[in-house]
Amino acid sequence: MSILQSLTGAITVINLLIALIVLAFILRKYKKRTLAFILFALAGVFFLLSSTAYLPDYFANKLERKYLPYPLTGNNDSSKVLIHVLGSGYNLDSRLPANAQLGWCALGRLAEGIRIHRLLKNSTIVCSANAPDSPPGLETQAQVTRRAAIALGVDSNQLATLNEPGTTQEEASELAKHYDTNRPLIVVTDAIHMPRAMKLFSKAGFHPVAAPTNYKILEGPVQDNLKWWPSFEKIGLMNYVIHEYLGDLKYRFFS
Repeated sequence: MSILQSLTGAITVINLLIALIVLAFILRKYKKRTLAFILFALAGVFFLLSSTAYLPDYFANKLERKYLPYPLTGNNDSSKVLIHVLGSGYNLDSRLPANAQLGWCALGRLAEGIRIHRLLKNSTIVCSANAPDSPPGLETQAQVTRRAAIALGVDSNQLATLNEPGTTQEEASELAKHYDTNRPLIVVTDAIHMPRAMKLFSKAGFHPVAAPTNYKILEGPVQDNLKWWPSFEKIGLMNYVIHEYLGDLKYRFFS
């Protein structure tokens, strides 16, 4: 595991703010008042830029617009098409049906995968993602996603699972182990994540077609009039942006 990969989850807006403020206090303690003031100012500016709509929306929109949604019509020659629904998060609450065990993000991906599957008759939906390390023997996210797809009307014979992957890179390489990379492949994931996913599946030898979903930046007649107001939602979006750009750096320099 590279240093960049290990740091990806730790580099967030809040952690960066804390680091700037702590460093500023240390500099102030050692009489470096000018540098301390600059760092305090940077922390304030970074907070405002990251917690209001402008900066997070700009970078998220830049990522999401790289690929268009999958068309609303399909073709008839689809028996060999793989629709790979990437993993995203789930729970193992046994009280709930499988679809309710999937996180909102994972459920949105599955819904898009099923939509495409119904356009492309006889295509195969591939569900992927592993289980937590402990306790051993837990049902994987791939298995829960498969159960959810069956509950939503998909034929079990048109479903496959990859139970080992824990990252997008592992999902791509694991798919290449089980299927011919020349088979038509449609990758379903969040629109903001799609650019990096397409690079990883292309590197694995596939010629993927993008099917982005779960858009963060939405257009329409009703718009948010409080773009200038700080919110935790925008901080969360900025964290997602940071994660994707760091992941892309890892792909470029360490893959």
